[in-house]
Amino acid sequence: MTRCATGVVVVTALLTIACGTPPPPASDPAPAATAAPAPAAGATYTPVVSLNEIMVYVVDPHANEIWDAAVKPPTTDAAWTELHHAAVVLAASGNLTKLSGNGPKDAQWIQQEKWTTHSQTLADAGLAAVRAASARDAQQLARAGDQLVLTCINCHREYKLDVPKVWTERQLPPEEQQR
Repeated sequence: MTRCATGVVVVTALLTIACGTPPPPASDPAPAATAAPAPAAGATYTPVVSLNEIMVYVVDPHANEIWDAAVKPPTTDAAWTELHHAAVVLAASGNLTKLSGNGPKDAQWIQQEKWTTHSQTLADAGLAAVRAASARDAQQLARAGDQLVLTCINCHREYKLDVPKVWTERQLPPEEQQR
């Protein structure tokens, strides 16, 4: 299974477990103004990973796919489809981060309005990327990538001031980018 498909499966499973109800069929989309149904009575969400792990293992790799594609857009239908999957994972991840994790500050963070706002902007950026990938629109994808960058920067300024300490092979720390 590809990394993108694995991410989609993980996020879908976590959201299904957390919400307690399956999503509506694709042929019957819910109106935009309708609120999501409340979880069933007695339904509980028990976080099994930290919010940081969700960011590192779910959000980061798929965000990198969006950013890479904004620089070099896909040229095949299969590549656009894979990019669409990454965008769906990002859109779902925004809602997933509203549920909490098992990290030391996670329960505290989700109680803060700013955390909820950052989570929603992640979902919105992911949805913008979904629309761009569906339309196969490179300019729209670049705008979605920019929206995603701002989302990450704004959240990290407030919640992860000391991260990333470890840079992936795809990233360089700011002091090395200026050389």
